[in-house]
Amino acid sequence: MDELKITKRTEPVMFTIRVDKSIVDFYDELSRKTNRSRNELIGMALEFAKDKIKVE
Repeated sequence: MDELKITKRTEPVMFTIRVDKSIVDFYDELSRKTNRSRNELIGMALEFAKDKIKVE
């Protein structure tokens, strides 16, 4: 597995999505264990996924 690289974003934007409660519960627990905000963790996960998805 590749490493997750954490970088600061310079232009944050807000948007709303709907997800299953189990996803929220997962990130709430991860947030508690890592002392990072749920928002920060989801942003990191989206950035990681963005680099992995190939569109042809």
